[in-house]
Amino acid sequence: VSLMGAIAVIYFFGFTLNSLTMLALLLLIGVVVDDSIVVLENIHRHQEMAMDVSAQANVSESNVKAAEAAGRSQNIFRKLDPDPVSAAINGSSEVVFAVIAATLSLVSIFAPVIFMSGIIGQFFRSFAVVVTFGVLVSLFVSLTLTPMLCSRYLRVEKQHGALYHRLDRLFEGLDRLYRNLLDRALRHRWKVVALTLATVATSWLPFATIGKGFAPEQDEGRFLVYLRTPLGSSIDYTDSRLRMVEEILNRHKEIVTEFALIGLGSAGQVNQGTVVVRMAPREERSVKQQEIIPVIRKELATIPGARAFAAPYPLVQGQRGEPLQFVLTGENLQEVGRLTRELQGRLAAEPGIGRLDTDLQLDLPQLVFQPDRTRIAAANLTSQDVALAVNMLTGGIDIAKFNDEPGDGQRYDIRVKGREGEFTQPSDMSKIFLRAKDGKLVRLDSVASFREQLGPAVIGRFDLQYAATFFASPTIPLGDAVVKVRAAAAEVLPTGYQVKFIGQAEEFGKTMQNMVFAFSLALVLLYMVLASQFNSFLQPLIIMLAQPLAIIGGVAALWLFGQSLNIYSMIGLVLLIGLVAKNSILLVDLTNQRREEGLGVDAALRNACPIRMRPVLMTSATIILALFPAALGLGAGAETNQPLSIAVIGGMISSTLLTLVVVPAVYSLVESRRARRA
Repeated sequence: VSLMGAIAVIYFFGFTLNSLTMLALLLLIGVVVDDSIVVLENIHRHQEMAMDVSAQANVSESNVKAAEAAGRSQNIFRKLDPDPVSAAINGSSEVVFAVIAATLSLVSIFAPVIFMSGIIGQFFRSFAVVVTFGVLVSLFVSLTLTPMLCSRYLRVEKQHGALYHRLDRLFEGLDRLYRNLLDRALRHRWKVVALTLATVATSWLPFATIGKGFAPEQDEGRFLVYLRTPLGSSIDYTDSRLRMVEEILNRHKEIVTEFALIGLGSAGQVNQGTVVVRMAPREERSVKQQEIIPVIRKELATIPGARAFAAPYPLVQGQRGEPLQFVLTGENLQEVGRLTRELQGRLAAEPGIGRLDTDLQLDLPQLVFQPDRTRIAAANLTSQDVALAVNMLTGGIDIAKFNDEPGDGQRYDIRVKGREGEFTQPSDMSKIFLRAKDGKLVRLDSVASFREQLGPAVIGRFDLQYAATFFASPTIPLGDAVVKVRAAAAEVLPTGYQVKFIGQAEEFGKTMQNMVFAFSLALVLLYMVLASQFNSFLQPLIIMLAQPLAIIGGVAALWLFGQSLNIYSMIGLVLLIGLVAKNSILLVDLTNQRREEGLGVDAALRNACPIRMRPVLMTSATIILALFPAALGLGAGAETNQPLSIAVIGGMISSTLLTLVVVPAVYSLVESRRARRA
């Protein structure tokens, strides 16, 4: 029902079934059953305990309270519900507060994600909306449909099979183990707190050494090869280098097609080419795109007389697909060129940056025309006559238009120029003769001279300044590469010249800022929701102890399995803030109920925590099992699903194991002190 509600949200909001909405549905498979598990387990416990009590003789109310206060009995309850309808009502009423608080805490986490700006906001807005509405539907189902179905169909069987008894013995063993562990934690509360702080303090290693990037490289089965020959190269020369690129690509059986173009781009330069490469489907090859591109880069570096680079398709707006792109800007074009060469040399010596390419083109061979106005006037010519002759014969001039079918609206330029191949060298300019007004022929080189020099082919600009753009595919994490570029730029660039990141590198910086905002606002909203639900300023802080434990587990899992901190794993860490709060809410809510019934702080904890251990483990297990296939990294989209899944699984494991011990210990410290003061 919850998944159907989430799909309806996708339809009415105009979203599509893409990798992010499908990832949201995958996550909901494990999340939406949490509330129903808590409600069903509590209703089942009411029926089961009623049967146990009815089977016992001489059980008085005072004996029940005494047994519960001592924490010795999990099978005796105050409310005996032999009637299924009564058990459904009382069982669901007992957990309704915890279920609502847990759901609202998860919803509050996604509020910052919905309103995030930048590319990460565009990426995950649909993800957050789908998860939010799916969780809200699951709340409605767990408080309405689940109790109704339990009252009609849930029955406690007196006879069970061998599998049931084995699982029951397993849970009873876990229950005894947890009761002993909880008892020790409550007797050594400060030691538990100190051990927790030590765990948090020693978690710097995964945070410091884990790689940081914008997004994991995906196996799209396609990539691009960029080729650039020296300035002034002919189209035939560029075509010969492209054929060498094609020969290299054809050596790899994983590549099925390649399509080469020359002069692609706004400048239309014939010394630049692009090759669009397509690979065989994933199931027909054993090599991933991420594995074959580095191999091809090394092979392309052997092509003589050209520079070629392989890169994936660009993920975000940028000129090319390389992850590391930045622009060097300044007010003087020649100085920008000098600094570009110096910075390129400095970064080329840095390990892990890889081969650097730049779009700065200041070495185009040019022929500068220098007219001698005195000689032009003496030859009875004008400067306009000389310029017109040179322009017409070397470049061409449009003199008229024509259309082959009158009235069709298609008109074509008529262009006059010298014969193709007539002017290929500077000495060929001496072939040009101009007719003076008196009818004499004047050779061009007698009234003008030509000077060869190097000049810019394309003048790049960025933010109204001269600019040179760098492209690289680093072998180290993008975050580390950005740090190295900033350090090198600080050493090389003088005042007035600076480096600005674009493409993935720019979005990486924005993502880090957005994630800090998301984490901060998520924690604030979570605290506000919990404070309003529990009517306390301290208990929300106790519940939120699970958050740092979950983040540590999530980052440690990413580090252990060789993943990086990227937009997907970061969203998983944000998601953990809401998911792990559910476990603490279940513990604290039932403990508060037991205290309202007259039990002391430690007695309430000894009674409530073992009761809630089973639903805590069950809800955590559902999320872990739902995301486990995605964490294996199999199939299409694995590169994006895997980081999020690993982060959530690692955080759920660490927070579940530690929350069952740390939260009761801290709760006992805080509430016992408050009780003594009262």
